[in-house]
Amino acid sequence: MSNDSSEAFRGIPNDSESFGNAPKSSERFRKTRNDSKARDGHTLTVREVARLFEAAGVSRTERSITNWCQPNKTGIARLDAYLDPNERKYFITPDSVEAAIQEELAREKNASADSAISDVGTNGRESGGGEVKTLHQEIVDLKIANRVKDKFIEVLQSENEKFGQERQRYIDELMRSSRQIGELETKLRQIESPDIV
Repeated sequence: MSNDSSEAFRGIPNDSESFGNAPKSSERFRKTRNDSKARDGHTLTVREVARLFEAAGVSRTERSITNWCQPNKTGIARLDAYLDPNERKYFITPDSVEAAIQEELAREKNASADSAISDVGTNGRESGGGEVKTLHQEIVDLKIANRVKDKFIEVLQSENEKFGQERQRYIDELMRSSRQIGELETKLRQIESPDIV
């Protein structure tokens, strides 16, 4: 009986055999569809893009470029990028990189122009060159000279008014003295030559 039961045991189909032929879920995960349409034109890596920015004179970090590949709050990415799921890397189109470089160059140009305008407007006298500084100093000197001249004219006018008043007083005094002298001369002549009757 023990032999029979062992034979019967051997006759039972083994379920593990069929299980071994089943497709594994990990195999399905590794097989990705070929997105050649999505990857067309996306040839540059983040590192290569960073080097292109550096060569153009507007250095940007790889982190900044990665951020530009991701959509912003409005759902728009600054760079046209494709995230390869197998390599877990962004691949970027050269056209979008060139456009971003031009934007950054224009932004820096505008920033430097704004800064130059504000320098001339606020403290351009120090940094705007020698000519601007010289012209500003001349303006300040002329303002000071005008104030001094105006003050001097006021002093002269006030002195002239005083002198005019004093002059008039002297003239009046002189006229009075001249009359007195004339009267005294007349009296003196009368005393010296008595009337003959």
